[in-house]
Amino acid sequence: MTASGSSGALAGLRVIDTSTLYAGPFISTVLADHGADVVKIEPPGGDPYRHADSRIWPLLARNKKSVVADLRTPDGAALVRALAAESDVLVVNMPTRLLLRLELDYDTIAAINPDLVYVHVTGFGADGPYADRPGNGSLAEAMAGLTHMTGAADGPPTLASIAVGDAVTGYVGAFGVLAACYQRLANHGRGQYVDVNPLDAMLQVTGPVLTAHRPGGEVPRRLGSAMAGNPLRGVFATRDRGWVVIGASTPRHVREIFALAGYDAEAPDADLGGVGLQRLREWVATQERDAVVAQFVAGRLPISPVADADDIVGDPHLQARGALRVLETAEFGPIVTPAPAPRLSASAPPLAERTAAVDEHGAELRNRLLDRT
Repeated sequence: MTASGSSGALAGLRVIDTSTLYAGPFISTVLADHGADVVKIEPPGGDPYRHADSRIWPLLARNKKSVVADLRTPDGAALVRALAAESDVLVVNMPTRLLLRLELDYDTIAAINPDLVYVHVTGFGADGPYADRPGNGSLAEAMAGLTHMTGAADGPPTLASIAVGDAVTGYVGAFGVLAACYQRLANHGRGQYVDVNPLDAMLQVTGPVLTAHRPGGEVPRRLGSAMAGNPLRGVFATRDRGWVVIGASTPRHVREIFALAGYDAEAPDADLGGVGLQRLREWVATQERDAVVAQFVAGRLPISPVADADDIVGDPHLQARGALRVLETAEFGPIVTPAPAPRLSASAPPLAERTAAVDEHGAELRNRLLDRT
């Protein structure tokens, strides 16, 4: 992957990333997206994701430099200590007992560089009864309650088909880095230990489940695509075998959306969740996806098509905003990735670097990207 240059809000921030899998590396990916100088430490033979026939590797490795070192050897561990001595941030996700044995634990590194921000990614946190358990984003989704709240109301709990827990952990970890760096800069502090794990991260996502809980009362449960307290939220099938999501946010939305289906949401005997919802489903099923989206948009009513990957790369809004980027990879050729988020107006990369126009088959990706400049 191409190493990050000197542009971006985090230009000059030096990051050493020894972590593997998804959550830890994604922390440094977010930092690299905004200009941090990230050095990825790979084991001899390369990171496991390089050999997994998976496009996750270029997604996580973008904008980073790579150095090969066997951390389980004295020389490899010594190299990391030497790099940490000259860096701002170190990201690790090995178990604490292994870090101690390799002399890569926080106390050892802090003695070498007291200003370093030490990010330790674990499954369930650095302390507590589960601290030594192996963990990952999927387990955190389950333990934080997301899996319990996902799926049909009369069906089993369901995991998402993407790594939600790992991605959320990446952003939480990146925020932790920036908070620690700000504390060091603004308050004349030193470096510190940043405890990052997917369980803490996912609890931020499922917070409404906790606030709805009442001891001795009914436990919040999954409602399919509905949401407690929201009178209209769901996935609806269209005539052309497409799908749309409708989510009302205001009383006007509710009133006017049901009116499209010929149902009076304000009638004294209105049954929005029963008869009204069924009437709406029946009406949407008579419409083509793009037509019903256009009708809602014209009335300033909230709707979105359910997009697959083809829809995403072809979406004119995402292309106009430069929300997609093209990476050239040796393994897979050109692939599409999301552009950095959030966007910072004073340090946005040039349009040529943040615009990707993508065709149906993925051909001419780079040419189209360059044609936009």
